[in-house]
Amino acid sequence: MNQAKPVIRAQRVNPFEEIKRLVASKYPIVWIESWEEDRVESTLRRVADKGFTNPIPFTIWSQTDVSNSQKNIINILHDFAHADDKGLLMIKDFNWELAPTPMLKRALRDVFHLTKANFKTLFLVSPYSNIPEDMMKDIITIDFALPDESDLDGIFQSVLKAFPKVKNILNDEQKGRLLKGALGLTLDEAKLTFQKMLVGKQELNEEALDTVFLEKARIIKRDGLLEFVPTKYNLDDIGGLENLKDWLRDRNSFFSEDAKHAGISMPKGVLMTGVSGCGKSLCTQAIAAAWGLPLYRLDINRVYGGAIGTPEEGFRRAIKQIEAVSPAILWLEEVEKSVAGYQEGDGGVTARIFSSFLTWMQEHTSPVIVAATANEINKLPPELLRKGRFDEIFFVDLPNEKERGQIFEVHLKKRNADMTRFDLVELAKATNAYNGAEIEQAVISGLILAFKDNKRGLKQEDIFKAIGRSVPLATTMAEQIKEIKRWADTRAVKASRS
Repeated sequence: MNQAKPVIRAQRVNPFEEIKRLVASKYPIVWIESWEEDRVESTLRRVADKGFTNPIPFTIWSQTDVSNSQKNIINILHDFAHADDKGLLMIKDFNWELAPTPMLKRALRDVFHLTKANFKTLFLVSPYSNIPEDMMKDIITIDFALPDESDLDGIFQSVLKAFPKVKNILNDEQKGRLLKGALGLTLDEAKLTFQKMLVGKQELNEEALDTVFLEKARIIKRDGLLEFVPTKYNLDDIGGLENLKDWLRDRNSFFSEDAKHAGISMPKGVLMTGVSGCGKSLCTQAIAAAWGLPLYRLDINRVYGGAIGTPEEGFRRAIKQIEAVSPAILWLEEVEKSVAGYQEGDGGVTARIFSSFLTWMQEHTSPVIVAATANEINKLPPELLRKGRFDEIFFVDLPNEKERGQIFEVHLKKRNADMTRFDLVELAKATNAYNGAEIEQAVISGLILAFKDNKRGLKQEDIFKAIGRSVPLATTMAEQIKEIKRWADTRAVKASRS
């Protein structure tokens, strides 16, 4: 089964209007991908009853429908194809095992050829589409849009009425964040989440947002393709990297309505490359905190491993999910490994996924910002690096002396150390060519030494001992680091100030 097929992306598009246009355009066969069978049925019924000047007959077939127990799907498709009247037919749980595949294909082709000149549309409904290559010209697929904020608000109000004893003290801004937080859930999932949020509560306050975010993270985690990452760090938790911080702060206002009216679009993405252990992953979390957006990490290994169908289908579903929960940040860690097969001349799965990713990055209009990190950026193909894909490419170098002092300060304060015992300048000088991770490890190792010595408090001497026992990465991988720096000199913006 070939997964490459024509797809109309209906994200953030009114499903009623989209389906109405397809029927008016005389599309013979439409496959609707959706878990929300009831919502799809309701929308199709509304199109049939109110979409046009005169109502259109609407029929549903299911394997468990007793009234149609004497008719198999071949009979149903035959009757629909040869009927004189216009109409809509919905087939629930469509799959290729409903009948012998050759006969089912023939019946669908009959529907296509006999109805393409009439206002008759067959809707195949299932959570996933799986169209054989020899049927791709006959069937078009749409992703049925998940509920928008207006839909979710309706569910939210109905659930509130069911809990009259709960006092709602959310202001408009908090309610807006609540509804945005629920984007990406089906109506049923949203209803259950809102009910869980209210059960046992006397008042509905801002803490309710945590329930929504955690529930959505749990639902998204089921596939294992996307992982919700709590943002534990902000820009103040990062030592140095002032150029990167300024760039992020400058764009914080780009998410406002005023910026939108001024014609300023949201950033599409930022790529951070550089020496391993210098804080690229930490920066990704800080970006999410600085911009107030949820962060989701894509597990590309599960995509290529076929955890959810074919790799192409897994990738498409991951993109569909991140668009559904947007605005959000999509984190691609060590992105060079994701396209390794492409670099090696793999003309198969990797090349197709990479091509789809490039097209999506260039053309998508959903508020999804890609935050990618790379240790070996020279392995990335030039197509990924050109403007229009990433707004900026930052090079995260080994911290300079001032930055090393700031990093020591962050980690010492984080562990409630007595700062009067430490000379940050001396510590910075002693750790020349150390990266941020190695500085943190020196503090941790010093704490262990202090604890072993009668559980006393950490002293500067403990950290010096830990430093003396370690060899920095810059020494063991000197040639590789020189090559990375040479590449970045003319191709990237330095994240640190000189």
